[in-house]
Amino acid sequence: MNIQTRLRSTEVTADPSLSFSLPGWAYLDPEILELEKREIFYKTWQYAGWVGDLKSPGDYITADLIDQSVIIIRGADGQLAGFHNVCQHRGHQLLSGCGKVSAIICPYHAWAYRLDGGLRNARGAERTAGFDAEVFSLKPVRVEVLADKLVFFNLDMDAAPLGEQVGDLVADLRRDIPRFDELVKVQKRPPPPELGMQMFPVEANWKIVMDNFLECYHCRNAHPGFSMDLVMESYHTTAHGLWSKQRGSTRRDNGGEVMFWSLFPNLTFSTATGGKPMMNTAVFAVPDGPSRTQYGINDSYRLPDDLDGVDFKPDWGPLGIEDKDICESVQKGLASLGYQHGRFIYDPEHGETSEEAVHLFHRLIVEALGI
Repeated sequence: MNIQTRLRSTEVTADPSLSFSLPGWAYLDPEILELEKREIFYKTWQYAGWVGDLKSPGDYITADLIDQSVIIIRGADGQLAGFHNVCQHRGHQLLSGCGKVSAIICPYHAWAYRLDGGLRNARGAERTAGFDAEVFSLKPVRVEVLADKLVFFNLDMDAAPLGEQVGDLVADLRRDIPRFDELVKVQKRPPPPELGMQMFPVEANWKIVMDNFLECYHCRNAHPGFSMDLVMESYHTTAHGLWSKQRGSTRRDNGGEVMFWSLFPNLTFSTATGGKPMMNTAVFAVPDGPSRTQYGINDSYRLPDDLDGVDFKPDWGPLGIEDKDICESVQKGLASLGYQHGRFIYDPEHGETSEEAVHLFHRLIVEALGI
C-alpha cells in the first residue's frame, strides 16, 4: 500500500468533536517525512529572524530549513531579497550566520554575486566558450516581513503572501502583547532553562512534539509546577485557520496571563503579561529524521530598555524534562500493534481539556499532503 492510499484511510475529519487523530504509522514511516518536507516545509512560510538585523544594504541573515539553507539580504535598492544559500558553480554554501557584505563571494572558488543575486565575476569565465553569467544567478526564495518586525521566507515562489493568510494572527499579537510594535530582538542566546526548553533533542517525531505543545489537557497530570502556577479553570484553547492560541491566568499577584500561539507548521510565540512586555519566538520542532526532533531558532523580543528580560522567571519545575519523557514514550507507544489512532477531546467552550488546536494541526497536515 503506497503512502497516498494509506493517507486516504485516515479519519481526520473537519469537525473536531467527531474526528479521530492521525494514525500511528503517520509518525513512524520515513516516507511520510519525505512527503512532509516536500509538501509542508518547502511550501510554507518559515521564520528567519528580525528585520532590525537587516537595516542597511549588504546586511544579511541566513536560515536553515531541515536540509535547505537560505540567505536573506538587504539589496542596494533597499529592498529585502532571498536566495538559496548555494553557489551555482559547484554547490558550496556561500554565507553563514549573519553579517554585512558588499558582495556574496563563494569561499571555494571565489565566484562573486551582487546583492541582487546576479553573478558579478567568475574567474576564468572570460576564457570559457559560451559562458552566460545570467544563467548562473542565485536562485531566489520568497521573503516577507510580518508585522513590520518578523522576517519570513518561503521556498515556493508561487506561495500566497503570508500577510494575507495570517492578518488575524498579527492583530491578535498586537492586541494581547503590550507595546508589541516597540519590541526588539535581544542578542541570541540558548533557550532559557526556566521555560523548559531543556527537552531537546527529543527522540520522537516532530509531530508528536507539536501535538504535545498544542494542548494543556495533559498539564494537570504531567506538569504539577505549571498547573500550580496557573488557574487551570481559566485555560482556553482556540483554533483559527493556520494558527491556534492557548491562554490562562496565573496565580501571581500581578494578575498576569500566559499565552502561547502556534503558526503552522512549527512556529510558536509566547508571552507573559503582568510584568514588562515581552515575546519569545521559536521554531519549536525541527525534524531530524522520522523519530528525532531538534530545536530551531529561539528569538526573544523585549523593550529597548529591558534587553535582559529578568522579570519573568516562572517556577514551573522541570517542564522540559517532563515533556521530553512524554514525547519519547508516545513515540514508542505509536509503534505498538495495539494502537491505531486516538479520538480528540473537544470542549465547545474551549476549556482546559479541549484538543482543538491539535485537531487543526492534524487537519492541516492531511490537507497539505493532498488528501
